[in-house]
Amino acid sequence: MVTLYNVVSADGYIADKNGNEDFIPDSYWPYSLNVLKEYDCILMGRKTYDAIQNYGEELTKSFEDLPVRKVVVTRDKNFHPKNGYEIVHTPEDIINSNLNIVVTSGPSLNNYLLQKKLVDKIIYHEVPELIGSGTKPYGNVDDTVDIAKIPIAKFDCATLYGADDFGANCF
Repeated sequence: MVTLYNVVSADGYIADKNGNEDFIPDSYWPYSLNVLKEYDCILMGRKTYDAIQNYGEELTKSFEDLPVRKVVVTRDKNFHPKNGYEIVHTPEDIINSNLNIVVTSGPSLNNYLLQKKLVDKIIYHEVPELIGSGTKPYGNVDDTVDIAKIPIAKFDCATLYGADDFGANCF
């Protein structure tokens, strides 16, 4: 099973126009980790790997401490991630392994997986912030992709924290 997982702004972006994810509050991190640890494998693209390495020591360590396989898809044969990460050169190298995989990535990998009909589920965590422009989870899709039969789960801040704690934890 392959699940796409993205944290998005209220206007649907995964990063701002400079590629930053600063709009995502640190308070979302435990919820993201809880989602990710339910899978056998986390699959990410090279840019997502680089972003994770720049999250800051505490957040990066908490990600790296997850008891799941962490796999980076890259075409770069000279890329060497730090210990604890594996490399594949095509998504199919890991997807065909019968693992329960969560993909946390950007538009290139997301589009590829959707167009190849390799996605079984989509999960969004929505941040209550408008950032105006940036990177969408799917970028520019080359062909129409019918996702009507793919289950989509969308969580917002009130869902994560409950109505009583919404203001204290969401901003």
